[in-house]
Amino acid sequence: MKENYQKIRSDPFKLVLAVLQTLISIWITGIGLFLFNNQHYFFWPPDWSNIENDLRIDTFIVLVGLVLFLCTIFGVKNRKVIATLLVCCGAISLSMATLSLLHVIMSSYWVMGLNVIGELILFSLVLLVAHYL
Repeated sequence: MKENYQKIRSDPFKLVLAVLQTLISIWITGIGLFLFNNQHYFFWPPDWSNIENDLRIDTFIVLVGLVLFLCTIFGVKNRKVIATLLVCCGAISLSMATLSLLHVIMSSYWVMGLNVIGELILFSLVLLVAHYL
């Protein structure tokens, strides 16, 4: 672990990517924990609200964030593992942006509009880190 820390610290580009990857993992974990605590966050369409607010999905989101965080901290070198986790993070962020946008458009709940912007920023960060992986 110490050699990984020295290697990252000696290369500023790898340091920035590691910091961004850590930020992504914390952000995804935070989203999952928020959704885990708020089981009535999604309400449109009413027929799908049980699926959208499912605890299993929220648990999956938390686990993806935590595993990515641990892989970043411990310097996992397997690119397939990191790439798979980043794909999951990208899918999570885009699906959250889509659901929030549908809430804004269909139910005129404008507060979720800021979530769309935040999720698209998160997706951009995931694309950036995945590109340089």
